[in-house]
Amino acid sequence: MAIVVRKATRDDGEAIAKFAIELFEQHRSYNAERFAKIGSLAGAARFYGSRNDTGDGFVLIAELDGKAAGFAYLEYEKINYPALLENAVWLHDIYVEPSARKAGVGKDLMEAVIDAAKDFGATKIMLSVAAKNTVAQEFFEQRGFRTTMLEMMLTID
Repeated sequence: MAIVVRKATRDDGEAIAKFAIELFEQHRSYNAERFAKIGSLAGAARFYGSRNDTGDGFVLIAELDGKAAGFAYLEYEKINYPALLENAVWLHDIYVEPSARKAGVGKDLMEAVIDAAKDFGATKIMLSVAAKNTVAQEFFEQRGFRTTMLEMMLTID
């Protein structure tokens, strides 16, 4: 099976939007109170389709045997005062279609994320992972990520 990871183009917007909606719904299944239902196909296509034009955003798409199989979205920040960070890439989204899992797509996407982070001049990659998403936590830990912060939420009535 041939895996290709490349910088996404606007033509990839629809495929990425479908993956993004799947990722949004996955998060809502973990905690509908925390994760808002804000995504639409058109909105997601518009958002992810424009991120490569910002200079600090980067969207990758993975293809397995010529078919879209996943994506990653990251942003570079030279300085982030509230997070006390410098030269960091935030990996906001990484998603692999269920039928393509265990084929190496996620591993190759992560390698491409690391390469993109290096191209930005980043010295670290940051991400958040849903507390209930133990599969993703294990995936990230196997690649050297470690917990540095915990997110907490208070619902206000």
